[in-house]
Amino acid sequence: MLLSRNLDDQRFDEIVREAEGRLPWLCPVWTDHNSHDPGITILELMAWFKETQQYEINRVGPETARKLLELTGIRLRPECAAECAIEIPKDAPGRTLYAPLETPEGVAFELTEEIPEQRSALVRALIARPKGKETVDVTGMLYDDSVIQPFEFGGERGSAMLLDLSDRPKDTLRIWFQIEEPEGTRRNEPDADTELPRTLVWELPGAGKVTPLADETLALSRSGSVTLPSPAAWKPEADGSFRVKLSQKEAGCEERVRINTLSVSRFHAVQTESRARCYRFTAKREKKHSEDVRSAQARSAETAVFVRTEKGWEQVSDYRLQRKQDGVRITLDTSAAAKDGNENLLVACLDPIRLHDLLFDAVGRPGESFWLNLGGKHVLSERLTLLCQTLCEDGIVRPALWHCVEDLSVCGPRDCVFVLDRKRETISVGDGAHGALIAPGSGAVMIAEELVSLCAEGNIPANAQLRFTDDGMVVNNTAAHGGCEAETVAEGRGRLLRRLKETRKCVSEKDYEYHVLHTPGLRVLGARALPGFDVSKKHQKTPACVSVAVLPAGDDETPIPDRRFLDAVSRQLERCRTVCIRTEAIPVRYAAFNLDVSLRGGQGFRKELIEEALRKFFAPSGARIGAPADRDELYALLQKLPGVLQVDSVEFRGLDQNSYQTTAGDLTVMPDTILHPVKVAVSLTKDRR
Repeated sequence: MLLSRNLDDQRFDEIVREAEGRLPWLCPVWTDHNSHDPGITILELMAWFKETQQYEINRVGPETARKLLELTGIRLRPECAAECAIEIPKDAPGRTLYAPLETPEGVAFELTEEIPEQRSALVRALIARPKGKETVDVTGMLYDDSVIQPFEFGGERGSAMLLDLSDRPKDTLRIWFQIEEPEGTRRNEPDADTELPRTLVWELPGAGKVTPLADETLALSRSGSVTLPSPAAWKPEADGSFRVKLSQKEAGCEERVRINTLSVSRFHAVQTESRARCYRFTAKREKKHSEDVRSAQARSAETAVFVRTEKGWEQVSDYRLQRKQDGVRITLDTSAAAKDGNENLLVACLDPIRLHDLLFDAVGRPGESFWLNLGGKHVLSERLTLLCQTLCEDGIVRPALWHCVEDLSVCGPRDCVFVLDRKRETISVGDGAHGALIAPGSGAVMIAEELVSLCAEGNIPANAQLRFTDDGMVVNNTAAHGGCEAETVAEGRGRLLRRLKETRKCVSEKDYEYHVLHTPGLRVLGARALPGFDVSKKHQKTPACVSVAVLPAGDDETPIPDRRFLDAVSRQLERCRTVCIRTEAIPVRYAAFNLDVSLRGGQGFRKELIEEALRKFFAPSGARIGAPADRDELYALLQKLPGVLQVDSVEFRGLDQNSYQTTAGDLTVMPDTILHPVKVAVSLTKDRR
């Protein structure tokens, strides 16, 4: 480990004392070393300067710490706005994109999607039971916090869910599912190679089976939305409703699907306040070209229009603006626009109330700064964009898009960039050598896009009386989440220390087990690495081979991984194995046995509690893989239970060849096997005293 040196190891008095001690050797004729001597005054001045330099050299400032973190691969996370979902009633009017909402406390939200005027509503939800039994209406259960198992309804496997909608959606159908996840082991975040944990079949009468366009739920294993297509061949039922059938083809080895709530009228909102937004288009070369900006924010905003020609961006003043119910329509001449297939039309929409905080005059000096006047709120740096008058390479001043960066020292003299000072609420440009200069002039700087947020303070609770600001309609909302301030250097340093404890390659047994437990997209209850354990060679010791017995977090008493689960673990092992080591993911095995316990009990003794404690002790877990059944361990467990006065005997009887009994009466298994009690018998003798 590298040890840091303390460079600030001398104080002022020590420096003066050491310097005065050298004077007799450096200058013997200098005999007056008192404070009134001018030479001593100069010496003290140099000592003060040396102490100041030592402090600065020894100090690691925030900028230096941030750059050092970047060298290790840690980039500080930017600020994020909170997100939530709102429930829109069937008879509520439609809403345009970025329609503002607000809580009674003044926390502002904006819709991130348009709410159409005509939309589907859930008429009923049915469960189609297997073997031709009648269907069950469960619509009311979806709104009273009940939990429905749609594919094992009432304990019968093979059931399906039927959803009847009032109308056929115009383009797509999005269904939001609230899933009750099991307690204990959480599912790891999926990656690009993650397969779905189960196979679901979506059917639309007349259109047959359809494939979801998007699935945030990972096949109903977590809460989120599923987006389905709405084909024209989708036929209505006899009562005019449109049915969606959902069934399960393959259950998988993990949790059973438990639905708490579902909705087809849920839309997303984000905790932001738009002070400026820019909308980009790819326009054709036309004398009279029109573009619609469908946005509630643009409907009342001050607009500035820019066209990108072959030479660069140019502001257009000759255009026609038509305000509409869902936004604005811009009509202008785009015959000079660049024709390279990229965006060549930009419409900047500015909040007219805050226009004085969005336009600035520039004098063109190096390091020029501008105050954002955020009022204590946070600006989202990743969405902060400027349009500044910039001197181009041909010597002509044109508007150009400027973007926010973390450090100007790595930028060139023509890079259109700026830095954000979050504490002072200012933005600053470069000095001409590191970052370009802004051309001087009135209104030379315009903030083209600026979104402000409360970040962590925007994580409001569910049903916080969120209402639309235009008509005051109150809507129910889910708890907002994800809002956070920009990561500090101290937090980044802590993240680095946590990362240093991890390893990307496996060396020890614990490394293999750690990586298997963190396999993307899986719920892994336990794993045990077995060096030299080769299943193909009947468990003979094999060098350069590591087998890992894996246990899924399933709802069954004896969960066993399926093919999909083992393939995912195998891919994870292949990514993290060391060179020349062959790895294999193997399923755990179970050794059945019977357990007989004889006890003497007194007051407070309950037989069912004893049996429950014994079954819980032998419940499948990572610690139980390869673990024997130890009589002494059970003696100690039983003696601690309430009402147990004496443990007379504990006997194990293995029921297959996966376990064998030792001379001490314990049961031992292979290292990839878990003992599973089939029968637990507790015989009781009450104490007559």
